[in-house]
Amino acid sequence: MNDYTEKDLDIQEIFYEVTQSLPKAPNTYPLQFELESLKKLFEFLLQFVTMLCKEFYGDSNGQVNLAGMTSEQFEIVNKYMLSIGFSCTFQAVPANGHNINNTYNNRYDRIEITHNTKLSDLLFGIKCNDILYVISFDKFIS
Repeated sequence: MNDYTEKDLDIQEIFYEVTQSLPKAPNTYPLQFELESLKKLFEFLLQFVTMLCKEFYGDSNGQVNLAGMTSEQFEIVNKYMLSIGFSCTFQAVPANGHNINNTYNNRYDRIEITHNTKLSDLLFGIKCNDILYVISFDKFIS
């Protein structure tokens, strides 16, 4: 028997619910989205992971230095993401012309999304110093 109550929540309410304690087990907060597209889901997840990074690792202005985060800190962010049923990957690559152009050309809002496109195909890059962090998400399946 499921131990949860269905609620209509916005991203701020979901964020508060998820972050009021240490990360819980994967799919603790099983989200069902009324989003019309994969792009909208990706944007929601990107906003959620940004909120997590700012909350836990941002400075007084909410700025996050990804290059200053440890692998353990990235894993904590991922654990919170897993608690809502999605994994989050930050792939660190050199911020050279090739990687920047490739990430830009394949960014989630620049590629054609078809019925064959998977969530994990969508990318977003953030340049921090001489490192490019390529962010992607996937549905967690236990």
